[in-house]
Amino acid sequence: MPWEAGKPPDFVLDVASESTARHDVTGKREIYARIGVAEYWRFDPTGGEHYGQPLAGEQLVDGVYHPIELTTATDGIIKGYSPSLKLYLCWHEEWFYFYDPENGVYLRNNQQLQDALITAETALVDAEAAREADRARIRQLEEKLSRRDRKVGRTGC
Repeated sequence: MPWEAGKPPDFVLDVASESTARHDVTGKREIYARIGVAEYWRFDPTGGEHYGQPLAGEQLVDGVYHPIELTTATDGIIKGYSPSLKLYLCWHEEWFYFYDPENGVYLRNNQQLQDALITAETALVDAEAAREADRARIRQLEEKLSRRDRKVGRTGC
């Protein structure tokens, strides 16, 4: 709550749903402007079915929201810059991304993070299995060496 934090949020992002989309672009937008939310962004994962466009951003100037310019790259990615976050908000084929212009990288979205986690867990399991196979092979070689040493010790050769 702004009155508890001492100021309104700098940034708000609404994600469209069939049940709330109409209120997001009318009632919420007006409330956010009244309380002084500096940037109001809307993301529609359907590509615009609920909001009329997949991504929209507005910046509050003198109590009135003004559209933040969006561009569409040749690869179809729609981008708009958020001064509050110092990131680009991006939409492409139902996915929402953040782009960090300072480092020149797209930040991973939730699905990408989950996929990376599964890949890392699989790699960890594979590495542990390989380590165990290596340990077993070392035990075999140690036993073979021990048998050879015992045989050499008995024969004195």
